[in-house]
Amino acid sequence: MAFTMRDGRLQKDGKPVAMVASPFCGPEFASPPKIAVIHFTAGSTAATSAAWFADKSRPRATGSSAHVVIDRDGSLVQCVGFDSIAWHAGRSAWQGLIGLNQHSFGIELANLGYLHRVGSGWAGTGDRAVADPLLAVHRNGNPDGSHTPIGWERYPAAQIDTAVALLDVLVAGGVSQILGHDDIAPTRKWDPGPAFDMTAFRNRVFGGRADDGDNVLVVLPAAGLFLRSAADGAAAPVRAEPWPSGTQVRPMRVQDHWIEVTVLGVNAQPLATGWMRDAYLGQPGEVPPAAAGAVAAAPIGLG
Repeated sequence: MAFTMRDGRLQKDGKPVAMVASPFCGPEFASPPKIAVIHFTAGSTAATSAAWFADKSRPRATGSSAHVVIDRDGSLVQCVGFDSIAWHAGRSAWQGLIGLNQHSFGIELANLGYLHRVGSGWAGTGDRAVADPLLAVHRNGNPDGSHTPIGWERYPAAQIDTAVALLDVLVAGGVSQILGHDDIAPTRKWDPGPAFDMTAFRNRVFGGRADDGDNVLVVLPAAGLFLRSAADGAAAPVRAEPWPSGTQVRPMRVQDHWIEVTVLGVNAQPLATGWMRDAYLGQPGEVPPAAAGAVAAAPIGLG
């Protein structure tokens, strides 16, 4: 899939993509943005989100928009020209920039985001059930203030593929950073959340994977390693069983002797996020440390 850009309109196969124009936008950018911000809609489809952005009955003071909305099947709707400011960031800051609307493109992904319990399962807005959510703790803390795993809707591969193809065009136009809304407004926003593998996404867009290999570690102890809900050996495990030796994880940040990681499944699909002890993680093929072998029979002591 390949997109092109002409006068702020995104094109596919030489034809403009579907457009549902939003009135909630500003003037043209003073200079081309170097930042793209990823959001989740917390709603059902790209069409419903685009219609919400276009609803002129909403008070202008509370209006919002984004440059595009990408649906779960990879289809895309443009809402604001890429030469103009969209109202997607709100109160925000990043590396000395205040108010990211005027410095960034807004990319919305149709996704329910954080979920709530309904019976024995998980659901999003409107109690829409999600059959296979990612159970994880947001790195900034969950929306309800908890630090135990909750459900998050996963992002389908087709949706990510379209987002990568879009970013290829934006990078060619000068974008050099990809951020989440939770990066630029960390005390009030949680999108795109732990189900969005930002490291893998950036690698695909900027070519880091081809140049330097993937940034992954593996579980070393033969007995496996627990994924904890906090950087504490007494914290509750994200799941009852330890993750087996050889499990690949992608590191996100370090706290003391703990690493916050995303556990990876087949085709690097994110399975869960949490904390693991740094001593028991290593490069593929690395020999486990002696300390790990000494407690291998009792994996509950690891991490």
